[in-house]
Amino acid sequence: MGVAVLVVASITAGLSIYARKTPLVETTKFWGPETITALQLGERIQLFPRGGDDFPRVELTTTPGLGHLRRALLDERNFDWDSVESESVASLWTADQNASDDAEAKEVPSSVQLRLTDPTAHRFDTVEIDIDLAGGWVGPSDGSQRVRINDYVQPKLRNYFKTVVNFKQRRYDDRD
Repeated sequence: MGVAVLVVASITAGLSIYARKTPLVETTKFWGPETITALQLGERIQLFPRGGDDFPRVELTTTPGLGHLRRALLDERNFDWDSVESESVASLWTADQNASDDAEAKEVPSSVQLRLTDPTAHRFDTVEIDIDLAGGWVGPSDGSQRVRINDYVQPKLRNYFKTVVNFKQRRYDDRD
């Protein structure tokens, strides 16, 4: 009886690991192995404004939700692979992209760049990823290609970046 329980537990554990594994076949073709390594293991991640956006650089390395961001950019199910184009994400940005009078629209950045580095282990060179949050496009900053993020993930990315860009650090004694 004990052996049967051990066998069933081993099979169940193996199936669980297999089912939770992030599919990377298409994303590896698109990003390349160095960017995949950077997204998985990047020690330092920073967010910079691009296009018409203007906000201070944000250090994402220790922010809550960073694991979700990494997975959103790694999981091949989060992209519309029929939309791959050999144009840059930056070509979508215009100077008046954030020139809206709507206060809420100004809180959400429309174009950002992620910079991933590994200053301690040096497992990869600096990787930069451009993201157009207004249209849902993402691609390497070298301008070689872009792909559209699917409709399920787009609002989640917009919400994440809105949160981290507008976060105000408060001291303990300044809280309400």
